[in-house]
Amino acid sequence: MRIVVKLGGSLLTEQELLPKIIAQLAEVREQHFGIIVVHGGGRQIKDYLERLRIPSHFHDGLRVTDLATMEVVQMVLAGLVNKNIVAAFVNQHLPAVGLCGGDGNSFTARRYSGRDTHDQPYDYGFVGEVFKGDARLVNLLLAERYVPVIACIAIGENLAYYNVNADEMAAAVAIFCRAERLIFVTDVPGVFDAQKKVISSLNRNRIGELRSAGVLSDGMLPKTRACERALENGVREVHIVGGKEQECLTRVLLQGETLGTAIREA
Repeated sequence: MRIVVKLGGSLLTEQELLPKIIAQLAEVREQHFGIIVVHGGGRQIKDYLERLRIPSHFHDGLRVTDLATMEVVQMVLAGLVNKNIVAAFVNQHLPAVGLCGGDGNSFTARRYSGRDTHDQPYDYGFVGEVFKGDARLVNLLLAERYVPVIACIAIGENLAYYNVNADEMAAAVAIFCRAERLIFVTDVPGVFDAQKKVISSLNRNRIGELRSAGVLSDGMLPKTRACERALENGVREVHIVGGKEQECLTRVLLQGETLGTAIREA
């Protein structure tokens, strides 16, 4: 079985947490799972933008990305964060290869077309959405037992790089690499209802209801949009789990435990 695991938030900044997640991935991989990792790095981007005194702006949960911001995004994600994750895999004796969407022309993006609160076009700058994929490089790496570690940057047909929301990138990777399951390992234990309790199971209709009711907000908006896109395009099951939960990945993937929020087509 092929699985895409998206890592983000404190998993990438807390020194003790990432090795625990990778140790679980090693255990899962030994049970004949093909593992593809997709990562963000919003906190690290924020830190470097502040150091360079470049202001940050967000709209509808997405970072508005001008040219100066895109240069920082590219350096931090494809460089610092990606290679630190690869090093963490090597420390666990797992061979990993760091990539971004431009490598092997694997994931091609176009400029994201967003809307404002008045349903007018909104310019996000160099924010992209992946619309085309070529899985040959990822397939080669998996066939040789490497773990692909993919930064959420894709290249456009105009040869510019685009900042892709990490959740959307994970969904695109899962779709174009034909993964059966997509796991979001995050700072929160799952999707919350209006009473701030974790919802154990959702389908696409229920996600729409929660969004219309204003229950979903901030980072959960792009995350649930990514879940819907994945399900629409052949991914069988999506999970959102808290990375601080003890053995969260092995419990969900190897033991079949109900943990966090499972999202299915119906």
